Amino acid sequence: MKKFVLYAAVFGKKASFRKPIISGLDMDKVLYTDLPGLINEDHVFYDVRRKNLDNLDQTRRNRFMKINIPDEIFYNYEYSLYMDYKHLTAINFDDMLGQLEPGSDFLITKHRQRDCVYKEGAVCIEKKKGNEEEILKQLSHYMSKGYPSHNGLYAAWWLFRRHTKELKGLMKLWWQQVDKYSYRDQISLPYIAWKEGLKISLDNREK
Repeated sequence: MKKFVLYAAVFGKKASFRKPIISGLDMDKVLYTDLPGLINEDHVFYDVRRKNLDNLDQTRRNRFMKINIPDEIFYNYEYSLYMDYKHLTAINFDDMLGQLEPGSDFLITKHRQRDCVYKEGAVCIEKKKGNEEEILKQLSHYMSKGYPSHNGLYAAWWLFRRHTKELKGLMKLWWQQVDKYSYRDQISLPYIAWKEGLKISLDNREK
């Protein structure tokens, strides 16, 4: 079993790629897509693998691959980093590994502007980022379950995860929220962490 893999996903439309800056390690890099002919000089950075998710809308195809670690990655690597292909960042796996707190298999960065899923939902509705009816239904459900306001918010454009059976199950629960309600996965992650006891480590560069 290999230790680290970086992966990304792009579905439904062509995209401009920003290659991350990687230091310290030579790791595998995988891109999942449903776009034919994506392999060209801009994408040779990745091992491009075709994936058919036609049962989902375009946005949820990306979310599905992001949240549900693909089996060929989960069972062949100890750790994975999902990275949004539109973001440019510096990657150091050793540093990320060192930031995982005891009892945590998940490292992410906190949201820079907000700390509340209810506020995040309101902003998404105001800026027309997502379906208003779905978001309101989702937030109403969370409120009915006693989910508190100002309980934290994450910027989920990258996810560093240790591959454990427990984590895989928790990711499936997160995906169920995205599939059932809004595709705005930043709204559902804090709720799942609160409800299921998912311990999330925060990137110390963002604290």
